Amino acid sequence: MKKLLVTGISGFLGWHIVNHFQSNWQVQGIYQNNKLDYESIQTNPLNLTDNQSVINYLKQYQPDAILHLAANSNPNNCEQNPLSNNINVKATIHLAKWCAKQNIPFIFTSTDLVFDGKNAPYAETDSANPIMIYGKQKLEAEQKILQIYPQATVARMPLMYGMPSNGLGFMNAWVRNLKEGKNVYCFTDEYRTAAFGGDAARGLFLLLEKKVNGIFHLGGKEKLSRFEFATQVAEHFGLDKNLIIPSLQKDVQMPAKRPADVSLNSNKAFTIGYQPKSLIENLKTLYF
Repeated sequence: MKKLLVTGISGFLGWHIVNHFQSNWQVQGIYQNNKLDYESIQTNPLNLTDNQSVINYLKQYQPDAILHLAANSNPNNCEQNPLSNNINVKATIHLAKWCAKQNIPFIFTSTDLVFDGKNAPYAETDSANPIMIYGKQKLEAEQKILQIYPQATVARMPLMYGMPSNGLGFMNAWVRNLKEGKNVYCFTDEYRTAAFGGDAARGLFLLLEKKVNGIFHLGGKEKLSRFEFATQVAEHFGLDKNLIIPSLQKDVQMPAKRPADVSLNSNKAFTIGYQPKSLIENLKTLYF
């Protein structure tokens, strides 16, 4: 059985990878600080910004493929923390070089935030123009990976939703607040093609299975504003949608600028078998 190393296994997408991984892979995960015990896979701590520790680990484990999820994915934090470049760019390049040397599959998860939000929906061939440091870091990583190792795969991920048992994700926070009778403020002027974490995980395994290279978008099936999204969630779970307060992104001051519409055109992935479900279809599988 081939060995797949998954970085950032303790994160939101990592949880979904663990719960949707394919049985033809022996999955091992690494994490920075948040230790998680999974019955199905082995996990180990590893600081990806410590190059020598990473090399020692890779030599010992000898993976047949690497799925690189680990990142500082908080745009506001990246804006204020220059050290975020170490994990988002430098560590990524180091892993790509290892995979190139070993000639093994390397899948890097990037983001829809490499786009400026002015010409959605975006296909893989559209020019990226990030307006925040996080998006700029991800784009730099994409470009350098494909220069170093053209056989690598870049998977641009959208906003992802789900209700993992580890409590991560904006949907868990929304549902908790609505259950407690608290208001939830949601933008009416920010649009994304959000994808269920399970669909995104299956999409990543599909890219691995198909042995593709280059850039692929793994967006969701439909374009929704945050407000439209939250309203459907409340209606499905029988929560008070009147607690959802419409607001405007442009009126909220944040360290990182946010693009208005980074909806993804994922037709390239659809043609190889990527099949995300609609929000309503996926909500039927979720419970709290």
